[in-house]
Amino acid sequence: MDAPSPEARYYFDEAIRYEEAGDFYHAVKLYKRTIREAPGWAAPCLRLGHFYKYRQEWKPSLYYSKKGIAADAGNQQAWWDVGIAATALGKGKLARRVWDKFGGSARLQGLVSARIKQGRSWEIVGVQRRGPASGVVRSVPHPKSQRRYGDLILLDNIVQGHHISGAYRLPVYEELGLLKRSHFVAFSCQLLLASTEDVNLLHQLCADKLLGFEVWGNASRTLSWASPEGQATFYHQPLTEQPPALLVAIAARRESQAQRVLQDWSVITLKSFDGFQAHH
Repeated sequence: MDAPSPEARYYFDEAIRYEEAGDFYHAVKLYKRTIREAPGWAAPCLRLGHFYKYRQEWKPSLYYSKKGIAADAGNQQAWWDVGIAATALGKGKLARRVWDKFGGSARLQGLVSARIKQGRSWEIVGVQRRGPASGVVRSVPHPKSQRRYGDLILLDNIVQGHHISGAYRLPVYEELGLLKRSHFVAFSCQLLLASTEDVNLLHQLCADKLLGFEVWGNASRTLSWASPEGQATFYHQPLTEQPPALLVAIAARRESQAQRVLQDWSVITLKSFDGFQAHH
């Protein structure tokens, strides 16, 4: 491509300045003006493709990411953005062509963490990858997040940090939207005078019945700070002393399933639970 003109560079630099200042309206206008001035320049197309990705506006994200690739076919992040947008839009053939460039989907499996919005904040959940840009939620998210155990979600490819809990250290990716809604519903209750062993037993009983389980009473114990590399590290610290009442969540398709596993747990442990409710 020919070098962009001084005018195009000026518009591009101004667009970056507006974007960094949070003025996205003028930033987008200037990026588009830059593209008109220098249609063969990849940089403004790539910035717009990336911008629309995080707004979950998939058609313009795909359009500008493809324009960026046309000018810079070696840009790997642009290819990823095309694959993510194609996955979100249900364009399976295009997505597979992109993933084949990175060795296919098979090597991009396993457990990772995802950062999902919860009102104005967010929470970290476990996700079983189903492919390069998708995964199934294996935690029981808080209802404020509008996500459920078993949801198929869209994942970014940029590592935002790492989630450390016990023996594992998982990369954290941004959640970019819902691909398929799960049929699981979250049910919560308070476990009364339950020991750590009692809580672990309930977790195992849920796993045996293929139900989700989460200790919601522990959610506030996630800490984060910037690492020397500039990425956040999220530490999950298990409770060392159980409170008199511990809030837990069970993900099940039917209320009777959650009730039954709690009753089985109560019979085995001789402990009780209170405040059972559904979160539809």
